[in-house]
Amino acid sequence: MDELGATRDLGLTLAGGGNRTLYNLALIERWGERLWPRLAAVGGVSAGACMLALYVSGRAQAARDFWHIRRREVSRNLDPARLLRGQAIAPHGEVYRDTLLHAFDAEALARIQSAPFPVLFLAAAPPSPLPASLGTVLGFGAYKIEKGLRAGLVHPSAGRRLGFRPVIVDARSCESAEELADLILASSSTPPFTPIGRFRGEALIDGGVIDNVPAFVAETVPEVRRNLVLLSRPYPTSVLGRQGRRLYLAPTATPPCECWDYTRSDLAEATYDMGARE
Repeated sequence: MDELGATRDLGLTLAGGGNRTLYNLALIERWGERLWPRLAAVGGVSAGACMLALYVSGRAQAARDFWHIRRREVSRNLDPARLLRGQAIAPHGEVYRDTLLHAFDAEALARIQSAPFPVLFLAAAPPSPLPASLGTVLGFGAYKIEKGLRAGLVHPSAGRRLGFRPVIVDARSCESAEELADLILASSSTPPFTPIGRFRGEALIDGGVIDNVPAFVAETVPEVRRNLVLLSRPYPTSVLGRQGRRLYLAPTATPPCECWDYTRSDLAEATYDMGARE
């Protein structure tokens, strides 16, 4: 029991989806007072992991404000001219890291480290002996093919079948803002937008290659009896609602912002506002 008398038996899962996960950030912020005392574990992947970290740390608004300023000069998501300057073709990795480091000041990091439940993030390790670069192409290619062939599929399995290994890390174990940023960026590693991740010496890529709706992550915690699973795009009604001990919720329409569009602050805010309304 927590201090309010609520039993902590609820898991919370946030799917990946880039900027579209702002929709789910708005949802959990609205539900915060009722949700927090019931949580036994949270689990997320990619930008969903980022949103969970911001929620637990209490720094979501500060991060959003900084992101809007930091990305102000971004006019193209992929800019070949950057290569001529010795930079990555996309600015996303730099903007993303700077935003995380701004958000996770000493107090924010302490709030995550002292969270009363596991804060679990999923990344993917490419199959040995493939180099991470080749594994990235293989993993994302298989993911897109599987999703394309099976409309409405919530939990892909091609990545596991190809030998990608899930790496689950409790963010409470991170000892610095830099290490926490490394973890989130590894979970979000989606070349060419963000570089191949590296966390504690291991090359990792976006955990969505394993499962972009990683409900199983929170369920590794024995206390979790129910799991609230928040999706970042619409799905067929047949896969939504109560499914065993999971409750799947999705946006009623496609959120306004594209996953990796860093050129339109207005659409990012419209996505957040959509979540707040729904």
